[in-house]
Amino acid sequence: MSHLFMRRSNLESLPEQPQLPEGYALREAAVGDTIALAVLMQAAFDDKSWTPGRVRLDLLEAADVKLTWVIDQELAPVATASVRLLPQEYPGSGYLHWVASHPAHRGQRLGRAVTLACLHSFRAIGCKDVVLETQDTRLAAIKLYRSLGFVPEYREPSHAERWLIVLSDLANAINL
Repeated sequence: MSHLFMRRSNLESLPEQPQLPEGYALREAAVGDTIALAVLMQAAFDDKSWTPGRVRLDLLEAADVKLTWVIDQELAPVATASVRLLPQEYPGSGYLHWVASHPAHRGQRLGRAVTLACLHSFRAIGCKDVVLETQDTRLAAIKLYRSLGFVPEYREPSHAERWLIVLSDLANAINL
């Protein structure tokens, strides 16, 4: 099934970078984070295909990824997101890429912090807006993106119906 799309139409009036909980620190990822990022991505997405090689290929050494942010606890990455540019597909736009937090650290608002770090980076490099792709089942992530001004973008005929289901599921989750 294809991914759903979202767009934040401008980068004006971004929220300030939030204060992280004690013991957490935001920084740029480095090559030395390769193994720890593979562990994080495997846990966050329940996906064993995140090997150190894939981390290097898709995040740390990818030509289209300008920067990967991580949030550490005790010098180990527990959340991440990347600043990606795809000028042929999205001219002038940033592409928010691989937002993840380790399940053991959810509820700390780390996804929000690392996403905001990316949004501020996109603004600093002159992007006019930001796009992202997500899966229908990532309700917590979609809730976060909506709270930061992202709105659904209908790229395929099936997207209208799928977004109706996702938004209904979000509303039901809030009312539980």
